[in-house]
Amino acid sequence: MKGLVINETLKAWHGRRIGLAMMMMSILILFIFIVAIAIDQSFGLLLTTEEFVTIGSVLHIFIMLYSFVLVTGAISGEASTGTIKQLLIKPVSRHRVLLSKWLTNLVISFLLYSFVLALLFAFGLFFPHVVPLSSTFFYLLETALYTTPSLIFYVALATLIAVITKNTAVTIVLTILPYFFADLFVLLAAEYDWASWIVFAHIDVFNNYNPVSLAPPPFPSMWASIGFLLIHIALMLAIAHVIYKRQDVL
Repeated sequence: MKGLVINETLKAWHGRRIGLAMMMMSILILFIFIVAIAIDQSFGLLLTTEEFVTIGSVLHIFIMLYSFVLVTGAISGEASTGTIKQLLIKPVSRHRVLLSKWLTNLVISFLLYSFVLALLFAFGLFFPHVVPLSSTFFYLLETALYTTPSLIFYVALATLIAVITKNTAVTIVLTILPYFFADLFVLLAAEYDWASWIVFAHIDVFNNYNPVSLAPPPFPSMWASIGFLLIHIALMLAIAHVIYKRQDVL
């Protein structure tokens, strides 16, 4: 298993350009920083550290989209190019092969997100702060923890779709669609009692359960909501593993 994880890490780094993704995230943060300084010079509206990291935290959207690319490239990308054959001729179970793919890329996505948050915090130190820096740090940590269930869910969804379709473009499109439009469906269904049982209503844990949220949460308990989400994640991954084991990927 260790060898599979190392192999997937190397392929993700060299084949799917993780270094380039890190550089692009750094450039975006630098751009936000320069714009904030320019606004201060022109209008005297200097952001605080808290405001800067809050604005910059929207970059999690790019991390989420990049995680789709990572998982899709690892599964359907290798299936379409035929490079998966070189891996499956080795004496290792398909369960471990698939596990190494989605788990490695999930960890990489989370580490990339942590890198972005750390960079935001570092740039934010150049602005004045009205609350202790420790509070801002814990806010970023809380943001990362609240985002984790959503990241795991969409990695699991991308894994399942990639295993079924073995097509990179189709997998990315079918994963992106619910990411951007599921909230609209949940909103339209909000007037019905069964709306709280729509899994997409539970994905945005932060907006559902933070104290200043205006919308009612799908379940009274945050942990019940996360548990409901984890059941769907486990189900999607289990189905993906069963299909991956039985299908002809050669």
